[in-house]
Amino acid sequence: MRTSPRSPVGRWRWLGWLTTAALLQAEDAGKPPPVFAACHVCHEPAGNNKLGPNLAGIFGRKAGTVPGFRYSRAMARAKIVWEEKSLDEFLADPQRLVPGNIMPYPGLADERQRKALIEYLKTLDPPEAAR
Repeated sequence: MRTSPRSPVGRWRWLGWLTTAALLQAEDAGKPPPVFAACHVCHEPAGNNKLGPNLAGIFGRKAGTVPGFRYSRAMARAKIVWEEKSLDEFLADPQRLVPGNIMPYPGLADERQRKALIEYLKTLDPPEAAR
């Protein structure tokens, strides 16, 4: 039996579907998207630096400022604050936004994957010492 969202039964079914979708989305909040696996090779979401700096608190932070990480001259001199627009541009083509940076990553062409990655990066709290 097919129901319309305008019928009483249909409203309950739609409400159930929307609630389920919201719960599934909330369950995934804070969980890295599959594309993060490529980032995780060099970056930790929190804690120690690896080949690249840790990403804790990246959203809203000035580029090239993670304590204890030795950045390329280009990244250390970059006048960028990591926000949606700058992260999107950097993830799409790191060399275009920061020419001369040494991150060995060609970029992420898929806009949806970049958006999912940026949403995840927003959830990474800064280290306790930075709060």
